Amino acid sequence: MRRPLPLLLCLLLPLFAAMPTTVDETKISSTIRSATVYLEGAQVNRRAEATVPSGRSTLVFTGLTTDLDKGSVQVSAADAEVQILSVSHRLNFAERPAATPREQALRARITALDKRTRRLRTEAAIAQEEEAILKENRKFVGTESGLDADDLIRGVEYHRERLTAIKLQYLVLEDSLTAVADRRETLQKELAQLGKSQEQKATGEVVVVTQTERAVRTAFTVSYLVPNAGWSPVYDVRVQDVATPVDLRYRARVRQQSGEPWDNINLTLSTGDPTLNAEAPELPVWRITNNSRPPVYRPKGKKEVAFAYGTVSGLVTDASGEPLIGVNVSIPGTAVGTVTDIDGTYRLTVPEGSRSLRFSYTGFNDLVKEISGPEVDAQLEEGVLLDEVVVTGYGRENKLRLPRVDLKRERAAAAPPPPPVAVAVERRATTVAFVIELPYSIPSDGSPRNVEIQQHTVSTQYSHFAVPKLSPAAYLTATLTDWEQYNLISGDVQLFFEGTYLGESYLDIDSNTNDTLDISLGRDPGVIVTRTRDTDYRKRAFLSGKQTDSRGWRIRVRNTKQQPINLTVMDQVPISGQSNIEVETDLPTDVVLQEQRGFLTWQLDLAPREAWTTQFGYAVKYPKGMRIYLE
Repeated sequence: MRRPLPLLLCLLLPLFAAMPTTVDETKISSTIRSATVYLEGAQVNRRAEATVPSGRSTLVFTGLTTDLDKGSVQVSAADAEVQILSVSHRLNFAERPAATPREQALRARITALDKRTRRLRTEAAIAQEEEAILKENRKFVGTESGLDADDLIRGVEYHRERLTAIKLQYLVLEDSLTAVADRRETLQKELAQLGKSQEQKATGEVVVVTQTERAVRTAFTVSYLVPNAGWSPVYDVRVQDVATPVDLRYRARVRQQSGEPWDNINLTLSTGDPTLNAEAPELPVWRITNNSRPPVYRPKGKKEVAFAYGTVSGLVTDASGEPLIGVNVSIPGTAVGTVTDIDGTYRLTVPEGSRSLRFSYTGFNDLVKEISGPEVDAQLEEGVLLDEVVVTGYGRENKLRLPRVDLKRERAAAAPPPPPVAVAVERRATTVAFVIELPYSIPSDGSPRNVEIQQHTVSTQYSHFAVPKLSPAAYLTATLTDWEQYNLISGDVQLFFEGTYLGESYLDIDSNTNDTLDISLGRDPGVIVTRTRDTDYRKRAFLSGKQTDSRGWRIRVRNTKQQPINLTVMDQVPISGQSNIEVETDLPTDVVLQEQRGFLTWQLDLAPREAWTTQFGYAVKYPKGMRIYLE
């Protein structure tokens, strides 16, 4: 016969049935398939395949970087039946790996050295107190006992022997303490390096809640922005000779330090910048009143990146300011932590909401400090390694300090650039995107990798320019027409002329409003320019009461190249700055004079191996007693 259920249990059963059950999380691994790199920042795109059970499910995409903008996370499913109800971001702080046998051995040896240090300090303290007792007894014997001469001599010899032995013991103890300190620091450095490689690492996770009518296997795309990435343009401008077009090579220096490597992914380089504010500026009303000032126009700044964590760094030292190696830095109550490096510095990723840091180190008192900003320094105080043996002799107490040594710093070298890859261009409404057609790898080390974007053979007009009064050289300029079609942006230029590297320049696209784009290629040694004084040049005399001074100049240009050149030559004559000063010029017929400025300009077309020579002069008439300086 079945017994009826108690009334209370019958009332509670419907409540238990209505309570929500715990939803199991499904861990999903994903891989980076592509990245769009902006001038500042990058959008990373991951892909994964997973089976989504029917009903409501919680999917967790694991192994993501912590350095992402949590407000930019987007998730999409390839199958339209899968509805994405919510997307959130969190951090996963894994357990710190267990200590390796090497770490255990190092800690045991450091503990043994600490015991040795305590024994040496104790011996030193006892010797110091014995010395104090001997000094006090020597004073007592000499003034109050009334001993005879033999006893006094024996007492003095005993004191001398004991004090000598104590002083020699000090030297041995000091050498031993120094040797122990040096050995302990060497072991502590090795332990710190092992601790950095074994320290707990945080990873990012994206939690997605889905809903579907039936079980579906589908592909997911997860995208997010990372701020520690970007690219900058750099150009190679190569000119074989002035009869051939310019070889313009458009390259990019791509860098990223997002915390995750980009291995064999598809790259897209965009001229956009997602950190800039996209809102157009607005003019405020300018109302003028008594003592009013014009309005201040403040541009809108960059968007702030919203992280789900904080990064704290700092320096840990002892009371004397010396850095401490291998100090444990942790979040109280969690497994999140790290150790200081050989410079005594640390860097720790802490969960959102963390309030304090704990600093612990062998031989020092633990310290807990509040996280008041991105930098938290700490100074630890030495603790009692063991109950120190202190023999008090007549109220005297002495302590022996352990010396410390200075530290050294290391530097890392940059990796070589990768080979060029193929690129396609996509023109969009406000930006241009260069799609790298082959997979590419960029480590997360912040070092720039060179990627060739485009290579153009540009129809060019070459011209030379010379100012022989200032420089005995001709400068070559390449003028590019229809340059807008090449999607250039401002950047560094490396110049090559006739197979020789000339140096670096800068291509300023932002301030260029002309239809043509001029690129200076530097000096052309194939064009020889000289300017010499014509000592035979004389001008006619002026009227009496005035004095004159005249100059004559000869300019010679020779084109030693195998191609013809177009050359502009500029010089000048003085212009009068006073009414009582007159300037008379003697100019050839092929020169153009700007009378208001005194500039002379020759436009020349020189054939190969052709030379050109011209002469000009001027005379200045001015009152006697006035001093005029000419060239």
